[in-house]
Amino acid sequence: MNDGHFILVNGSFISSAEYRISIQESEGLLFAEKIRSVRTTFPFFRPTLEMIRLKLFIFHQSYPDLIENDGAELKRQMERTLTKNKHFLGSVLSVRFWIFEQKLQYSIQSTKTDHTGYELNNKGMYISISRDVWKSVSSLSNCSLGSEIYWNIACNPNDSSIDKLVLLNSEDQIIEAPQSNIYLVKSGEIKGASIHHGAYADITKSYLLKIFDLLKISYNETDGLTEQNLKEADEIFLVNALDGIRWVIGFEGKRYFNQTIRKINNLFVKSLTN
Repeated sequence: MNDGHFILVNGSFISSAEYRISIQESEGLLFAEKIRSVRTTFPFFRPTLEMIRLKLFIFHQSYPDLIENDGAELKRQMERTLTKNKHFLGSVLSVRFWIFEQKLQYSIQSTKTDHTGYELNNKGMYISISRDVWKSVSSLSNCSLGSEIYWNIACNPNDSSIDKLVLLNSEDQIIEAPQSNIYLVKSGEIKGASIHHGAYADITKSYLLKIFDLLKISYNETDGLTEQNLKEADEIFLVNALDGIRWVIGFEGKRYFNQTIRKINNLFVKSLTN
């Protein structure tokens, strides 16, 4: 991935190499939201905009003009950033908000992705369980604000053969991978983790539930996910709005197929391009 040479700060471009923030600005950081672009489109723009509004509300901030009128100005500024950095195919835009001198500030930075669109990984991922920290249920556990500290702890596996660590809640149930929802396929049924168990709810979840329905695959998240469920699953995949669907090939000595995952991914990609 390649970072752009320019960052848009409050509507003006600044060289990435020269951009600096003060201690006061860093202390005023509220949150950052990432948005995927595919050529000239932003597939998850509307739900991401709603997430930005929710987080501003949580921080007791009024909505800036940037996100009024269905986010028209935000979209325009993101398009300017992509053009300035010549990121015309696939990229991820990071939109940051902070308070400085009692005013809401923002910046937009773009990073070029390795692939233009949402491609299913041909080389499956290997996962393991993070046992360093347990995520408890809270009013913010279903969004990134209440999850990022746990992701930061679990984002760097000690074993180089492991691609992702999955997180446990306080009842030893598997709830998510960093920034991603986890789904298990077993005997024609898909199991996931519920927000009532402390799971993060990525904005892709509503899209996935519609796809499961189209494929006539039942979905269940009532019982929660256990380590034994991982070992008994036929297929496992992770999903988020930036990477799309990621096929998991292995957990410990178990190996997984991706037949159902390919069908789901085909409909996932079509739902974003139609």
